[in-house]
Amino acid sequence: MGSPPEHGRGGHGRNRLVLAALLALVSLAGAQGLPPVPYRTAPSTSPASAGGLRTCTVGETRYLLDRAGQVRGLEYARLIPDNTLRVRQSYDRAGTLTGASVQWTGFAGRLLDVRGAFDGRGRLVRESGFRARGVTAPLTSYLRPLPHMAPC
Repeated sequence: MGSPPEHGRGGHGRNRLVLAALLALVSLAGAQGLPPVPYRTAPSTSPASAGGLRTCTVGETRYLLDRAGQVRGLEYARLIPDNTLRVRQSYDRAGTLTGASVQWTGFAGRLLDVRGAFDGRGRLVRESGFRARGVTAPLTSYLRPLPHMAPC
């Protein structure tokens, strides 16, 4: 017939275990049909013109252009629930990378908050700031390439 009930529980211990396992399976099966977590781009926080530079946004990237149309700055942000990555890059008149900052936070707090200085050839010469343990990707891995022509 079946095994005798456990002493003092009347067989309810095993029933609770089976019920818990079934509930876990049902919730996992239901979760597989859910849509993916939505991805959001960062809302624009600067005016269309600041400090003599005009801004334009293409996709999730915002460009700061001087009067001649040269890109002087590039910013982008990735906002995913429990994760935020913000990157800012600055360029001189010749289009050479001069500085960058990367801020990354996750559900556990601050992961990366670094700034980099670059030489006349666009090579990283100094990095300062905070890196959480295990965050070892080079600063340059977060940077986007400068477009050859003004995007807007």
